[in-house]
Amino acid sequence: MWTLILITTVVSGAATGGVAASTAFLDFADEAKCRTAAEAMAGTHQLTIGQTAGHPNISPPATYRIVAECVAR
Repeated sequence: MWTLILITTVVSGAATGGVAASTAFLDFADEAKCRTAAEAMAGTHQLTIGQTAGHPNISPPATYRIVAECVAR
């Protein structure tokens, strides 16, 4: 049995922003499937929710990172 550990962090781009984190675990029958899922999930991206219809931007840009590691159990 293999377990994929996913750690997600989000960092706000605002001066008064903060940091959030979460952890999730997914079980796989073999290492190959776990590693395939880990490669598909891992990454670092910037997320920006743009202004719509003249409304002010209420969400500053944020950067999120997903760390994906497989471990044997």
